[in-house]
Amino acid sequence: MKRLTMAAVLGIVVGTAFPLHAGNGPYFNTYSHHMEAGEWELEAGTDAVKPPEGPWQYGQLLELEHGFSPHWASALYVLGSWEPGEAGRVDGYKAHVRFRPVAENRFFLPTFYLEYEQFHHEPVYRQAVTGILEEEEEEGFSTERETEARLIFSQDFPWGNGAVNLVAEKNLDGGRWEFGYTAGLAFKGPARLIPGAAALDPDGDGDSHVLFGLEAFGGLGEEGRLGVGGRRAHYLQPFVAVPLSARLAVKGAYAFGLTSGTEDRVRVVLAVRLNRPR
Repeated sequence: MKRLTMAAVLGIVVGTAFPLHAGNGPYFNTYSHHMEAGEWELEAGTDAVKPPEGPWQYGQLLELEHGFSPHWASALYVLGSWEPGEAGRVDGYKAHVRFRPVAENRFFLPTFYLEYEQFHHEPVYRQAVTGILEEEEEEGFSTERETEARLIFSQDFPWGNGAVNLVAEKNLDGGRWEFGYTAGLAFKGPARLIPGAAALDPDGDGDSHVLFGLEAFGGLGEEGRLGVGGRRAHYLQPFVAVPLSARLAVKGAYAFGLTSGTEDRVRVVLAVRLNRPR
């Protein structure tokens, strides 16, 4: 088989029966405070990227997360990529935990996030941007191990959700801490008259809603070189999330690169609730 398709990876991961509830709800880059105990969900996502010079590239991500309680959730990811005419590949994996000390719907009560990632090629699927853009190097890419921490602020409102994440990353093989941000606003659209998890039911009426909104994400530099200008990447990303049934939802987005060296991205995610809807 010449390329690694999402269907093949999906079958492998579902076979592990690892339970989850994905914590980014309608968002792509921004995590919210939602950690519903016992909820299962699988997210399979694809980024399609066209560099200024070169063919289309496609990055995949599979995320499985379980909410153990209203205070604690953990997740496992598999990362992949492929280019037309070339063999697909599994690029790496990562795992995270999120901890919410106070389970109240208040923006300034933070949720804490810690992640470990190991990857063998430069990731194509983009969940965060940190640091300062670097010029591409000709030599081969070596395996890297990174840790990522986030401070998550999020609150539901009758009209939807607002969330901000402050992001810090560090290469565990050396280097400085790099910083970034993500922020999102999700607005409530039409009710779908099907059972909804809280992430797609901001008004708590028991029905899933179509959600639409806007995310912004980008880099804030590194230790000793903080700021938003210069060689920092910044993106603006409108999105829509549509529940298809009590178990399935699809999300779509277009990320506009706002600064030199950033590419636009076409993005699609399929979310599957693995447990029986309540």
